[in-house]
Amino acid sequence: MEETLERTELERLFAEAGIDYDFYSKKQNPQSIAFMAELLPLLERLYPARYHRKTVLDVGARTGSGSALLATMLDPASYARLKCTVTALDIDARMARISHALRPEMEYLVADIFEIDDRQWDIVICSHCIEHVRDPEPFLTQLRRLAREHVVISTPFRENPETRIPAHLHSFDEAFLDAVGAENITIYNGFHWPHSEIVTFSLPPL
Repeated sequence: MEETLERTELERLFAEAGIDYDFYSKKQNPQSIAFMAELLPLLERLYPARYHRKTVLDVGARTGSGSALLATMLDPASYARLKCTVTALDIDARMARISHALRPEMEYLVADIFEIDDRQWDIVICSHCIEHVRDPEPFLTQLRRLAREHVVISTPFRENPETRIPAHLHSFDEAFLDAVGAENITIYNGFHWPHSEIVTFSLPPL
């Protein structure tokens, strides 16, 4: 009975956010987790030696699934050589309510990144978000202002402009990576994104 009530409450929160619970649990959630897991090799390259304790901001976290994976795998009490305290951030308060229901102990900020001027994090992660942003370059500049050490980005790469999904406002290519000064670039085919390649890269702080 308790499990049924818990699922009913979650379904209500998802319905308020305009997200179908089954779509989330079977498609969106696995995809978000996979996208975050695919960033781990880049984090290992950035922090090759033992041990590190860092703070992380996950920008565009939505329901916080990817943030929660990172917080679990890199928990400060874990064996991980990179130990992280993770903060999730999204502009949509409905996403925060879902995240609080699923992982109440994880900090979740509801904010526009351009309005944050009193905090920084060691690592700022933005996974599959910049393709949804109308003007990516100032967005990346602000991410760099929020980071003490590294900005870590993942996004679809070389999408066909004629077939890319409507929510993706841009198709990124090598010229974009050159323009923003991308470092530690990896281009690969992801398990949960069949429409194009994916690129991960890092940027230094400002």
